[in-house]
Amino acid sequence: MTDPVMSPDGKFMWIGSEWVPAPPSSGGANITMQDSVIGGDVVNNTVINNDPSSVTAAVITALQQMGMINTPQQHAPPISEVELPQSFNIGDHVEYNSPTNRRWLNRCKVLAVNDDGTYKIEVPKDSQIEIKHAVVIGTSPGTIRPSSIPYNIGDRVFVNWKNYGHFYAGKIASENQDNTFLIHFDDGDVEDNVEWGRIEPLNESSEEVQAYISQDSEAENELIEAFKIFDVSNSGTIPAKEYLRILTETGDDPIPVEDVMNEFSELGIDLNSQIDYRELAKYLVGSDMMANAESLKPEVVIRDASINDGKLKGYAYAHPKLGETWINSTNIKSISYDERATSRVETRNTIYVVGPTGWAIKPENHPFNKPSFSAGQQVKVEWNGSWWDALIRDKKSGETNGSLFLIHYVGFDSSWDEWVDASRMKTV
Repeated sequence: MTDPVMSPDGKFMWIGSEWVPAPPSSGGANITMQDSVIGGDVVNNTVINNDPSSVTAAVITALQQMGMINTPQQHAPPISEVELPQSFNIGDHVEYNSPTNRRWLNRCKVLAVNDDGTYKIEVPKDSQIEIKHAVVIGTSPGTIRPSSIPYNIGDRVFVNWKNYGHFYAGKIASENQDNTFLIHFDDGDVEDNVEWGRIEPLNESSEEVQAYISQDSEAENELIEAFKIFDVSNSGTIPAKEYLRILTETGDDPIPVEDVMNEFSELGIDLNSQIDYRELAKYLVGSDMMANAESLKPEVVIRDASINDGKLKGYAYAHPKLGETWINSTNIKSISYDERATSRVETRNTIYVVGPTGWAIKPENHPFNKPSFSAGQQVKVEWNGSWWDALIRDKKSGETNGSLFLIHYVGFDSSWDEWVDASRMKTV
């Protein structure tokens, strides 16, 4: 009997179809991981007891270290312009646009007004206070503006979610004693202890703001619906083992199993642990992979397709983010057919290509659904851009366009009768 194929760390074993945990040498259900470096902070080893949120953070770190995704750059949402004053006085509270942090820092204060009209300010940073000796009023990095108006409970805001760099819409649910906030996001997520510096006002009446929210929401929902295929118990999580399979077996350029196993092992990710795929989808939407995606939508071939409630379902090949899997798309924007009856189904982020026989259930307007016509049938006939009631008098084979039909327009004399092909006819 040959020895089993083991992962480099000895924790996993290949059984011919998938990686499974190797038989344990000792008891213990907890797993440890070197916590995330996503936000730039390294945390000591932590026992996570398969907590889905912690496992998800570890998976995100693994994806970063394998070069699949980058840490999102600060990408602020559309916000209303701040009215800049003519001047500030000593003691005024201001915000400083930090070139290092790439965001506005609050709780800053004017210490002095210099002879040249610039300002000396103090800027609290973590456990220390920095002094900036010559700053000016403005909106570019290195300038100052009036301090944000304090937020109130119930205010609609944009929040830099978990300080990953992407802003999502939500509402302030409560304020803590340390002046941080509890946020309820529109997608149902909750985050506590959110600092002022991660919050921006949200202008509900702005079309640009609504488009920003809608784009995030649809992109997030599309990924969530795809992950749901693997959530058989509707728990909101999928096994890390299943996500490893997606990474190593799907797409045009799957990752070598050993690379993924090494990363998972280094971060202490047990293949039996669960990933919160909603949180993973939310991160992917805000990552560089999503935020800097080209405006040109990728085309994905799909089979066994059907349309239900305005959404496309079917089995997709080489999806740029999901690999080869069953999908449930976001709302369909349009459907077109070429001369060979190949369909292109456009959603917000993707164009799905369905071959002539790729439909499990063909749409009503599919070219192969052309109705048959016979003598004596009542129909509608297109003439000069309008549709008219008519009766089919006779039928014959055309030389190039298939069958031709002699039609009589209802309410008109026989001088208007003509031979037409099926492209100008439809059933009543």
